[in-house]
This record gives sequence, C-alpha cells and structure tokens, in this order.
Amino acid sequence: MANSTVGAGVLSLPFAFQATGLLGGLILCVVVGITEALTLYVLSKFAERYKARTYVELVRRALGRKLAVLLSSVLVVAMFGACVAYLIILSDNLSSLAAAANLPRWIADRHRITAFLGIGVLLPMCFPRQLTALARMNQVAVLGFLVGAGLVAYRGFTIAFSRPDPLEGVELLVVNYDSLFAIPIIVFGFNCHSTVVSIFHELEPTPTVVVPVLPSSPSAFRRFRYIPRPASRKLVGMLSVIMASTSLVMAVYVTVGISGYMAFPDNVSSNILMSFDRDDIMVQIARLAVTLIVMGSYPLTHHPARAGFEHLVKPATPAGAVEPLDSDVDALPAGVSRLTSVAFTLAFVLSSTAVAEVVTDLGVVLHLLGGLCISFIIFFLPGLLLINAAILKYSRTVLEELEGQEDGQGVADEEQTLPSSLTQPLLQRLQSARDKGIKKSGIIYAPRLSWQFGTALLVLSVLVAGVTLLTVILG
Repeated sequence: MANSTVGAGVLSLPFAFQATGLLGGLILCVVVGITEALTLYVLSKFAERYKARTYVELVRRALGRKLAVLLSSVLVVAMFGACVAYLIILSDNLSSLAAAANLPRWIADRHRITAFLGIGVLLPMCFPRQLTALARMNQVAVLGFLVGAGLVAYRGFTIAFSRPDPLEGVELLVVNYDSLFAIPIIVFGFNCHSTVVSIFHELEPTPTVVVPVLPSSPSAFRRFRYIPRPASRKLVGMLSVIMASTSLVMAVYVTVGISGYMAFPDNVSSNILMSFDRDDIMVQIARLAVTLIVMGSYPLTHHPARAGFEHLVKPATPAGAVEPLDSDVDALPAGVSRLTSVAFTLAFVLSSTAVAEVVTDLGVVLHLLGGLCISFIIFFLPGLLLINAAILKYSRTVLEELEGQEDGQGVADEEQTLPSSLTQPLLQRLQSARDKGIKKSGIIYAPRLSWQFGTALLVLSVLVAGVTLLTVILG
C-alpha cells in the first residue's frame, strides 16, 4: 500500500510547501491525507460488499456500466500520465548519476536512458497480472523511499541550518493565487486508490498484524458512530494497512516538504532533487533510492490502467446474465484475449516512453493529473458509492415501514399510509432505488450520515477540478 502511494508526488512536496507556506503545507498535507485515507476505507468496504477484485469491477457492480466505462477511460489517461511522470524522474535521476560517475556522454544521454528504461526494464515488469508478483520489488521500493526521503531531508536541513537564520525567506502561511497550484500536487501525492481494491482482494482473510490502537474484533467497532466500523476481520486488517501506510507516507511527505522548502525558500524546483548540487554524493544516493521507488511504482500504476482498458474492450454482459463473482484474479476477463492484453501493455509502455522523451516538466504533469483525473478517482466516485449506499438503505427502510403499515391496516388506502413528506413520485423512485440504487432512481436525498459525507466528497472533487482548470486557463 505504501509503495502504491509514494512515487512522483514526494519530489514535488517542497514546491507545494513554497506555494502555501510552512504551516499551510502542513495543514494541507494532514487534511488531504486523512480525507484520502477515509476514501480508501470506503473503497475497501464496498469492495468487500460487492465482492469486487478491481476498482472498475466495483464501480460497475455498484453504480452501473456507464460510470464504469467512464472510470476505465479516466484510469487509462490518469495512469498513463503518472507513468510518464515516473519516467521523467527515472531519466533525470539516472542521467545525473551517469554524469556524476563520468560515464561516456552517449551512456549519460537522457533520451537513450529513457528508451532503455522503458523497453528494457519496465516493459517486462508490466506483464505479470497479479500484484503479488511484484512483492519483492515493492519491499525494496518502500525501503528506497525511506532512505531517499531521509537523505533529502538531512541534506535540506543541513543547507537551511548552515545559514545564520534557518528560516530566512521562509513564510509560515501563504494564501494567494500560486497557492492553488499546491492543491492538485498534494492530492496526487497521497493517491493509491486505483490499486486499493486489488490490494484488498489479495489481503489475507484474517490479519496477522493489526495497528495496536485498533481492536482485532469487528464487534468492538459497533459502539462508535463517527468512525469506520469494519464488518469483518479482513476489513479490520485493511483499516490497519491504510492507517499505517498513510501515517508513514504523511510523516515522510511533511519532512521532505519542510526540509526542501527551508533549504530553497526562494526558488525550489518541482523536482526537489534538481535543486541540489549535482556532485553531492548524498543527493546522488538519494537519487538512486528514489529510482528504486519509481521502478516499483511504474508497474503498479500500469496494473489498473490495463484493467480499465480490458473493461473498455470487454463485451457487454447480456441483460439478465449473472456475472461470476469469484473468478481467478489472474485470469483474463471474458471476451478479452491475451494478445489484446499484451498489445495494450506494449502500446502503453512504448507511448509513455515516447512522451517522456519530449516532456520534462514534472510539475505540469502532476498538476493536471492531480486536479482532473485523480480527483475523480479518489473523491468523486467514493462519494457516489456512499450516496448510493445511503439511498439503498433509506429506500429499503421506508418501503419496509410502509409495507408494515399496510399489513397492519388491512384495506387502508395507500395514500393514507404515506408520510406527509413522501409523495407518490418519490415513492416510485424509492421503489426503483430499493434494488438498484442510483442506477435506476438517480440521486435522492437520504437523511443519513453517509449521504452527507458522500455529497461533501462530490463537492470537494468539483472544487479541486475547478481550481485546476482555473490555474491552467489563467497560467
């Protein structure tokens, strides 16, 4: 989970802190981190309820095929952009390392390095269909994340405290137009929602390790109202994974963001490693560590993109047909050939490599991805899932009460049994919503906490997308 979260975002945190100030960046990281952790739990909860193995499969079963097709398209675009960002980082890091090692210019050439990485290294890593096949690489990547972040933070604080006043030029809180650019970057930094359903599917049913502050039994959560209440031991384990990984990533992000901003308060690059001296040995080691992170992140990011593409090309399930819920996760979807899957992987890796040969500005890539595609994945769809669940429960509760009233009153007129606020058109929509939710009824107000939280997530998604479009248009 931690490796699914970390990646290109960590290198842009000092840039975001410069735009919002020391305290502003800290507050933004904490708020976004907690919000995204909650939406991770929401996705895991509904993945268990609908027995889904991928994000696309979850949306299709809960919200309908049209939204699943839209999600598939967004996933392909968003994950493609993220992989371009990863290749930019890899190329920058390895070309710098090669130059520092005084290797021949043709070896240190950025374009040759990009091509070799895409075709010779990353392409073979993208063919496995199970995330567990990358487990060893993921462990190395998380270790690389900690080492790299630690070295960057140490060097950043060293530079800052070498000045008479370490806080010279550093502002605590910045609220201006430039601050808007920080929001999508931090939103992107905590994103791992595209793979969380697959991770939950592969998680063991009974967790062996649980965060100490959490009870191991689901029944212990039932007395609480305003915190997650997992219904199974597996979901308790997933909650532990989410809490541990989010806390770790947040702590490292804040440390890197603060140290990088303090080191270069006036002008920090969108890739903090590019701000340091190229000949600094410690920074070069950090580059190598970050390279390991990104090498693990690329195939993890490709995984949901491939699943999204396969859903797009998968033949529609005939009306009334029952889709199998427990098929092997390693198997191809029905109607999708292995040749089609392999061809997509080839096209995905080769085209992302080609784009990374041309595009070199990491900040622009992360800004667009975080504000448009990623906000749809991490805020909008979890919000709809919560609203859908609230509508389902509310409609069933109301209709069961009405049926009970009719049974007790015998031949009483139906209109007399309806609550004053429940009109006949609304009753018909509730009857449609009882089994299919918003797929049949559309959005109906349901006086439940999950409906309110889901609506807040929808509003947040629209605001983040609006901020991104505004900054892109105005420049």
